[in-house]
Amino acid sequence: MLDGITVLDISEYIAGPYCGSLLADLGAHVIKIEPPDGAEERRLGNRQRYKLNTRMALAYNRGKQSLALDLRKPEGRAVLYKLVKSADVVIQNYAPDVAKKLGIDYETLSGHNPSLIFVSSTAFGETGPYQKRKGFDIIAHAASGIMSNYADEDGAPRGPGGINYIDICTGMFNAFGVVSALYHRKRTGQGQKIETSLFATGLSLQAQNLIHIDSLDEAQHARELELLRTARDQGKLHTHVVDEVMQMRLREDMPSTTRPVEVPDCLHRPTDRQVYPYYRVYPTGDGYLSIAALNRGLREKLCAVLEIKDEHTAVDLGNASDEVYYAQKLLMKRIETRLREQPNAYWLERLEAAGVPCGQVNYRANLYDDPQVQALNMMWQLGNSALGTYKTPGHPIRFSKTNVQPGAGTPTVGEHNDQVLSHAGFSAEEIAQLKAAEVIR
Repeated sequence: MLDGITVLDISEYIAGPYCGSLLADLGAHVIKIEPPDGAEERRLGNRQRYKLNTRMALAYNRGKQSLALDLRKPEGRAVLYKLVKSADVVIQNYAPDVAKKLGIDYETLSGHNPSLIFVSSTAFGETGPYQKRKGFDIIAHAASGIMSNYADEDGAPRGPGGINYIDICTGMFNAFGVVSALYHRKRTGQGQKIETSLFATGLSLQAQNLIHIDSLDEAQHARELELLRTARDQGKLHTHVVDEVMQMRLREDMPSTTRPVEVPDCLHRPTDRQVYPYYRVYPTGDGYLSIAALNRGLREKLCAVLEIKDEHTAVDLGNASDEVYYAQKLLMKRIETRLREQPNAYWLERLEAAGVPCGQVNYRANLYDDPQVQALNMMWQLGNSALGTYKTPGHPIRFSKTNVQPGAGTPTVGEHNDQVLSHAGFSAEEIAQLKAAEVIR
């Protein structure tokens, strides 16, 4: 399907590499351009055992050729620029300022090849107040509200667990965007830039959960916001909040029932079980904060901000001995104690200033008016002929030249029977006969 298409994959971790592997599956010639010592996904495991691979690298780089190229050097960039001249697609997921500093941003590369299709896959997008925030799958789970649906045995939000599905789904969106842009180029001859983000993907995956019907949900929405405002002062755990929200919806949807919400007789909800203090969600003075310090530099910065010492910051997760494992269980408690001393805003300001990826756990009620949601146009207002207006997550991919905008809302059953059948050539009499025979509504 994509025979003859050349892709330069300069991305790391999951969302970018998975896109490249999907395109390779479709026949594209995908060249993985990574640093001489390997891309970051090659570090998240025991490199010695896997011979400079990891399970993550094996999972998301199939079907590619690897070019070990140092893009920090002018000579390395010169090689890239030459490759770009005959390439069709570039995939990269560096932060916007990093890509520009390295000279691998869209403006630079499209100058060498105006017909280039360029995927920029970031944590929060390239516009809006969160655009410079760093992030990983766990950050997107928190910020997009997905994490508010899970809890551990202590009643705190946890996730994402063993499957990084926001990363994976963003990779799918990336591949879909590339194929769409290739079709656009075939019709117009124009290349373009595609922007995706983990944050937008997280919102998109909650299309059903984030439906807000204005005529039905305003009262509950107000009660949810009040619940979130007062929960910590009233000693309510995350699971208490989640169960109360479920109780509200049950009472709204079934006002005649008096039964309680059926929840487990414990605080546990689906969650992860890993012991790793640098990739977790912690309670703070007024909420919960997710942290993703996945390399030595970030781990050292986190410890510096928290004023905590850890002699094992140089040890990667896949190489931790039992001694380090148990030491890190104790470290988690120390980090938690420290973070509880101040509210989310205090830690967000300091951790972001230090360059440590972090994000507060948002709930559904926080998201409709979130400034980043608005900046990305990720909450659309649509209409339904039976229910009236409602809000729903918008399209997660931003194209620089292909127009994406809200269309009609979800139709009721058979709402467009006459219009569709008339357009297909059916007469009014034939349509009437079909209705009479109950072939259509």
